[in-house]
Amino acid sequence: MSQKERLEQILKILEKQQTISQEEMISIFAISKDTARRDIVKLVDSGLVERYPGGVSLPVLKAKIEEYSNRLIRNAGDKKRIAEKASSLLESNMTIYLDVSTTVNFLASAIDKKEVAIVTNSIDNAMSVNRKVSKQVYLLGGFLNADSHLISGASVLQQLQRFNFDYAFIGGGGITEQGVFYSELTDISLKEEIISNSQKVCLLVDGTKINKVTGYKLDFSGIDIIITNRIFPGNVLGKLTSLGIEVINIGEGIA
Repeated sequence: MSQKERLEQILKILEKQQTISQEEMISIFAISKDTARRDIVKLVDSGLVERYPGGVSLPVLKAKIEEYSNRLIRNAGDKKRIAEKASSLLESNMTIYLDVSTTVNFLASAIDKKEVAIVTNSIDNAMSVNRKVSKQVYLLGGFLNADSHLISGASVLQQLQRFNFDYAFIGGGGITEQGVFYSELTDISLKEEIISNSQKVCLLVDGTKINKVTGYKLDFSGIDIIITNRIFPGNVLGKLTSLGIEVINIGEGIA
């Protein structure tokens, strides 16, 4: 196999698993350590990968941007309809919080009520707000996470304490009868602060999140409404009903 063919195969592997070690390259392609090293140098010099001790990975920023873009496109029709339903809960002169979530991002552009004050730590939400109606948009200050287009840090939590939200709209990476799941531990403390400063909290989750589990869990305390597009399994629905959480199922549409 020529070097060009190997490099093509390495890039295909990276699209699936994000990283590949030098030892894996030696084993997969039956090549020497020197040959693997030359392949790594060629890929790094071309700008197609980033080097880490012992191997290479897809560029972090490229991977994050592609992941975020794919999540925006995936099930866009259902997410938009969930957002439109959420928008119908609002009234003029409310103060609301918009969480960092692709579904909540659709809500930012769907709000059509006048004189709504919007607070968010998402740059995308702030930019997506419909400017045709009069709104105040507060973008919380802190550390910029360029990959995820959000503002984070202790200052965000401190600023949240100054608000009294009529509604907070949050997303989730997964939902089971145990609670709502997120990929970062910092997501939990942020959601808890949002909930403690909100009169009502509405969780927006499309059907792909049902029975999906990630590393960190938030219980259902403080969540008042869940809007989704699929019927929850009996055990999940039973748990939510026992807690008095209203579930709004908009049904599945054409994505």
